[in-house]
Amino acid sequence: MNTLKTVGAIGVLLGACTWAGAAPILNISSQGAAAAAAAELDFLSTAHSGYLTETFDDNTFYTVGSQAGTITSSVGVGDFTSAVPGSGGLCDSGPYNCNDGLAVLNASASPFSGRYAISGNNWLDSMDARQMVISPAAGFNSMGFYITDPNDAGGRFSIGGVDFSFNDIFGSALGNGRVYYVSLYDAAGLGDVSIFSNNPDDGYGIDNVTVANVTEPGTLALLALGLLGIGLSLSRKSKRNR
Repeated sequence: MNTLKTVGAIGVLLGACTWAGAAPILNISSQGAAAAAAAELDFLSTAHSGYLTETFDDNTFYTVGSQAGTITSSVGVGDFTSAVPGSGGLCDSGPYNCNDGLAVLNASASPFSGRYAISGNNWLDSMDARQMVISPAAGFNSMGFYITDPNDAGGRFSIGGVDFSFNDIFGSALGNGRVYYVSLYDAAGLGDVSIFSNNPDDGYGIDNVTVANVTEPGTLALLALGLLGIGLSLSRKSKRNR
């Protein structure tokens, strides 16, 4: 059975929930392809008509293995930017240079193990960026995507100025090649989403990035997803990535 962990700008104390209005909410699937796929279907089932999904498989638009500081979606999902590049790892191997930015990769072009396509052949690779910024198209309040190989326990998501620690979301130690489905919601409208990696030579891949408008998750739905008892470590971001 698929299990989702739900975290947000919420206090959880002795089984009682307090809700912060218009604050971001993040859902994360259980690990594994089946659980992640079920979470994607759940997310799409709540989306209103007109959502967009980027699979990175349009080889007439993307040049596999070509790096760029910013990669723009072929279907209008938004922009993906390497805000702080990595260094010292496989992103500096073969034809690649960490400072040259992100890349759309496939299995034959990738220097990394553990990152892979969910549908089709391609995915967007962080190329070990210490900060990737996703700038979704305007007019949407939610986003969902697969993330493969998020090993960095010191990493975090930052959504609307709220930080979500990888350690709390994924756990302190992850094996190679894990896959999850992540969905984000902000009633105020989804702005830039940053993914931080604490290590300069650790990265991840993302695929099937969907932007949508969904109905605000209700209290009972969140409780059904197992909110009670989940430890939460959030901080309003007032400093740059350490």
